[in-house]
Amino acid sequence: MKIQALNTINFRNYSSCTLTFPSMINVFYGQNAQGKTNLLEAMFYGAFGLSHRTSAEEDLMKLHCQESLVSLAFSNFTGEHEVRIKKYLQSGRLKKEILLDRVKVKPKEHYGSLNVVMFSPEDLQLVKGEPALRRRFLDMQISQTDPVYYDLLVKYNRVLLQRNRLLKAIRDGLAQVNQLLPWNEEFIRLATELVTKRMQALQKLYDIAGGNYASISNNKEQLTVKYELKSNNGELLYPEEELDWPKFYREKLLARQQVDIVRGNTGLGPHRDDLLLLLDGLSLRSFGSQGQQRSCALALKLSQLEYVRQEIGEFPVLLLDDVMSELDNERRSHLLQFIDGRVQTFITVNDRELIPDLATNAYFEIVQGQVRRAEHGR
Repeated sequence: MKIQALNTINFRNYSSCTLTFPSMINVFYGQNAQGKTNLLEAMFYGAFGLSHRTSAEEDLMKLHCQESLVSLAFSNFTGEHEVRIKKYLQSGRLKKEILLDRVKVKPKEHYGSLNVVMFSPEDLQLVKGEPALRRRFLDMQISQTDPVYYDLLVKYNRVLLQRNRLLKAIRDGLAQVNQLLPWNEEFIRLATELVTKRMQALQKLYDIAGGNYASISNNKEQLTVKYELKSNNGELLYPEEELDWPKFYREKLLARQQVDIVRGNTGLGPHRDDLLLLLDGLSLRSFGSQGQQRSCALALKLSQLEYVRQEIGEFPVLLLDDVMSELDNERRSHLLQFIDGRVQTFITVNDRELIPDLATNAYFEIVQGQVRRAEHGR
């Protein structure tokens, strides 16, 4: 899979930007706040229809503008394609339009057409950061190659929102407890399907990430990844074998019903679950060194690349946003060796010295939202 060209209009600090990418390794370099990350964000946005940095899409449009465009020409095993995402003001409201090969499509039809993996400094917090980071990591890994999972996730979040609204209404005396029954059944159905798919994907993730970590650590340590069921009252359950998920969720929802009503939210479900990361049987979050935690984060991100390849038969595009300076020489070398010649990669750095000056690389200097194709040599 390869991005061949990027075109943006009124995106972030770019009034207009058109770039072509004949190389497998493409390096954007320059000082801070010049627009390097904005280019990767445009690619991410073109692939997923959302930003990796903000949920407020109006922030993506250049200041004082009323329309914007991100267009990506890309190729995969099915041929040459183009995705265009347009935003414009209509009757005072911001509208969004996605076209795939010039045909207007819904987000669920667009998601997964161009597979991309982003690795940013935030991902170095995968081990010790909040559970939401690890859930997002797992959800994006599965969704890219499984449109059914993506659809389930969207529906689950809608049902969760409606159930939480009803819980608040019951608490405030505006609804009856028996009104929860249909929402509970839909919640149970969707939660069961989601967690079943997560557990299936987790076994593959465990095998791939474990191998990656062993390679990074020269087989000195063993990484284990487990699925951790959590609730907001601190209850934990580590499923060592497949459960009767509908029965499990039905019993737990009933047991927690009064607590959920008082709190006005659903305290158990896939939206609260986590990944438990163990190194030689000990929690990496609690006992791992910073170096071990970063090695695990790198192993997990590389596992996303291999997971996608195993599922669809080709590597996704890799976006490396300012992580090279965060990795030491050994981990940086391992990353570069993994992607060498196999994965089209876009890298942002302040110092281009961090990237080997290879004849097959393409270098782009970014200065105040202006992009200049740079020559090789220091």
